[in-house]
Amino acid sequence: MKNDNSSIDQHVGEQLSGYIDGELTQQERQRVVLHCETCEQCRQNLDEIRVLRKRIGDTRLSTIGADKWRETMEDTTVRTSQSIGWILFIAGLLIAFGIGLIGFVSESGMSLGEKIMIFAIYGGLATLLFSVLRQRLIERKSDKYKDVEI
Repeated sequence: MKNDNSSIDQHVGEQLSGYIDGELTQQERQRVVLHCETCEQCRQNLDEIRVLRKRIGDTRLSTIGADKWRETMEDTTVRTSQSIGWILFIAGLLIAFGIGLIGFVSESGMSLGEKIMIFAIYGGLATLLFSVLRQRLIERKSDKYKDVEI
């Protein structure tokens, strides 16, 4: 921001966006208003920024309506492909976990105590992850915010 002692003759272009957003102090707002009363260029810039903000605010991100979007996402094909994807992902994780577990158990470079300690740490983390996922799946059925549109 510019120094408060700056001349009113200086353009306030840097402050126009802050003025529209309500981010300026009262003194800065008054300076912008007074300057725009006498400066055609800054007044025109202020009007252009307002028009631009309105146009951006009115812009739709998608030409597909919300009902059509929801219908598309709840399509049988989409649900089936999601289910297959999750099954393959979980199967891959279980296979990788099984291979890692077999390699870990058969490793002879560690003592039994070290193996138990490492197994307890990773087993605890896996149990916590599973419990959180289970809880989210249960809550998903009754989540009152799942259909909220922003």
